[in-house]
Amino acid sequence: MATEICDVDDVVKETSSYSTTDSHMPLIDDLRSETATTSNHVYSLNNDNEEGRHRMGRGWPRCCAISGLVTAVVGAVLALTFPLFYHAILNYELSLQKGTLSYKLWDEPPVSMYIKFYLFNITNSEDVVNNQAKPILRQLGPYTFKESHQRVNIQPHDNYTMTYQQRRVWHFVEELSNGTLRDNITTLNVPLVGATYTLRFQPLWYKVGFNRIVKLLGSQMFVTKNASQLLFDGYPDPLLELGKRLPPGTFPPFDKFAWFYQRNNSDSYDGVFNIFTGADHIKKMGEMDLWNYASQTNYYESYCGMVNGSFGEAWAPRRNKTNISMYITDICRSVTLDYEKDVVDAGVSSYRFAANEKVFSNATDHPDNWCFCSGGVCNPSGVGNSSTCRFGAPVFVSYPHYYLADPYYINQVEGLSPKKDLHQFFIDLEPEMAVPTSVRARLQINILIEPDIDIEAVRNVNRMFLPLVWFEISADLTPDLGFWINFANQLPMYGTATFFAIFCLSLVGVAVSGVFLVKRRSRTHAIASADPNSKESDTTDS
Repeated sequence: MATEICDVDDVVKETSSYSTTDSHMPLIDDLRSETATTSNHVYSLNNDNEEGRHRMGRGWPRCCAISGLVTAVVGAVLALTFPLFYHAILNYELSLQKGTLSYKLWDEPPVSMYIKFYLFNITNSEDVVNNQAKPILRQLGPYTFKESHQRVNIQPHDNYTMTYQQRRVWHFVEELSNGTLRDNITTLNVPLVGATYTLRFQPLWYKVGFNRIVKLLGSQMFVTKNASQLLFDGYPDPLLELGKRLPPGTFPPFDKFAWFYQRNNSDSYDGVFNIFTGADHIKKMGEMDLWNYASQTNYYESYCGMVNGSFGEAWAPRRNKTNISMYITDICRSVTLDYEKDVVDAGVSSYRFAANEKVFSNATDHPDNWCFCSGGVCNPSGVGNSSTCRFGAPVFVSYPHYYLADPYYINQVEGLSPKKDLHQFFIDLEPEMAVPTSVRARLQINILIEPDIDIEAVRNVNRMFLPLVWFEISADLTPDLGFWINFANQLPMYGTATFFAIFCLSLVGVAVSGVFLVKRRSRTHAIASADPNSKESDTTDS
């Protein structure tokens, strides 16, 4: 037993000796020290986490208040400036620059356009010639064509203008027509009557020779042709062949006659347009600068011959209730349309601008129109003299059925019934962007028959303005486009309201954060007053 105890003691001694040799401190002390260090580290981390969470919990109201103030300032600035940014972008998109929305719509119009022709059939042509009877007219039609515009030879210029030509294409739409293009119509022999008019100042011998030629050719005052021949296809007339041998201007330079002969698919008939794009000033967008490279034509005297107004398909935005002007190449002059009333088209509020009696008034009724009287001779109000624009032919333009014209004209014939809703010329524009929402461009072509004692064909007729054809160009905004126009007009209000709401909500957030901070500070001071030992730390945390 004693031996075993000794052995144990020896082992303990050896172990103690070994430990003492290899370490500076006892093993148990080392383990205790490591345990204490670990415990202190864990305790320190826990304290740090609790303190971080405590500080974070104290700091979020302050962060929310600062973020809310920044957001409120941004919201206020955007609420005030959004309309300015919107209108700057809108002005750019409305200008006729390549790549803008307005340019795309001008180049490829999204709205269908139609032209309706109404032809007057003269039912008593023989009585008119033989008995000087009043012509009895029967309106036929409409003969409806779909019209499309293609822009060609487009050339932008450095002075913020653009030169182009337009190709107008017409396709007959039978389902929208009343009748067919094969309908026969008795109408005036325009080449013959036009020739007698242009020869009225020629010497007697010239007229006698012409009269013999007319007899030889068998030309009559009235002819019967079908609608297709009278509108686009044209019909040959021996006087047109004779016209090649007569003085220039006696006959139009055509081999056939029709109201729109050689116009379908023509690039050149409407002339060369030079318009302002509005890139430098949006108020000039769509205004004519030159037509056929001139700002002044020779068709009318003084300011009546100036190229003024829009090219007829676009106007500068932000219209007021005054008037709009457009240059109509078919009659070689500008026309002013006055504001009439507010209307709603396809759900879009618009201004209606209508052509009134002043457009075709004479100098007595409207002195500013003195220069539209060709040769100083003014007819009764209601027709415009376009003879200088149409190769000297006696072409006079009016509203359909002599709407708004002097009774002098309607009393010369029978069968006319002017009505505002059917014969008024008007254009509806949405005022903010000046988008046409409804168009009814209506004009009537009349031929002046002048009796001439030296020419047998017109010797026994009365002087009269005979209506032959009238047309209506129509286009209407679709409901889908109307929705987007209304949305675009309301966008400044929506944007301003949205940013103002952000501004208000941000202020509410700032106010809530401020209340929370005030309550916390009050509670901190209360605790500090009750416990002096925590005053310093709480003050530091605050």
